[in-house]
Amino acid sequence: MSGVGATAAWIAYARAAETLRTDRLFTDPLAVAFMERTNAELLAQLRASPTSRFDVLAVRTKYFDDYLAAALAAPAVRQVVLLAAGLDCRAFRLEWPAGTRLFELDLPEVLAEKELLVQECDFAPTSCGRHIVKADLTGDWPAALRAAGFDPDLPTAWLVEGLLYYLTAREADGVVRVLTRLSAAGSTLGLEHVNNDTYRAPWMQDWLAQMRTEGRAWKSGVAEPERWLAGHGWRAEVTEPVGVPGATGRQVPQTPSRDVPGVARTWLVTAHRTE
Repeated sequence: MSGVGATAAWIAYARAAETLRTDRLFTDPLAVAFMERTNAELLAQLRASPTSRFDVLAVRTKYFDDYLAAALAAPAVRQVVLLAAGLDCRAFRLEWPAGTRLFELDLPEVLAEKELLVQECDFAPTSCGRHIVKADLTGDWPAALRAAGFDPDLPTAWLVEGLLYYLTAREADGVVRVLTRLSAAGSTLGLEHVNNDTYRAPWMQDWLAQMRTEGRAWKSGVAEPERWLAGHGWRAEVTEPVGVPGATGRQVPQTPSRDVPGVARTWLVTAHRTE
């Protein structure tokens, strides 16, 4: 995997690192298995000395685990779509209500790599029907999703995690616009994005330059996620990593209140369909 697809490996490393902690927020066996096969030396270092380096990603993962649990608590919601799923292990590590169908959508090369690992480790979904959807989000991904069995007439729990800032503002808006068209009444949306000040923060410049060099440039942000999503027909509740219960005692940015300008922020969003 290369370019944006390589971020799947990076996130898997972060989730493996969290799994090795005694105060872990979740357990991700697929991430550990992936790391054993791709970077055993780093895995051994993490076993010997757990790190806080990945705390933001761990808190983000826990936030969206809780979002999905809450979304599926509604009896009508039994359809889940993970956009840009990467090496996500939720199909194998979370408990799902009977009848849940979970769709993992990502680039063909990313999912091909993942399926080799799943088969090698003999992983099986815990309690959901798992469907693989090989598609590019800049193409006709709704057709691929429907072909895999997705029903747009049923309420859906969407998850868009670790994706939108790799897209231009127009592309990100397009993804939300399209998934909105596929969302029946009662659908929910879990979403992550950053604000525009992220691109102006001095301490972010080295990171942003590195991502550009590696072919994984960050390209967009949104100033007011509630207003943006309201324009698409969603009622959003927004927090930042510091506001997530699992963040207590973790090394996450201690951002001030939102009326303070010029602060780099990561938005963690839960939204409900209003139309």
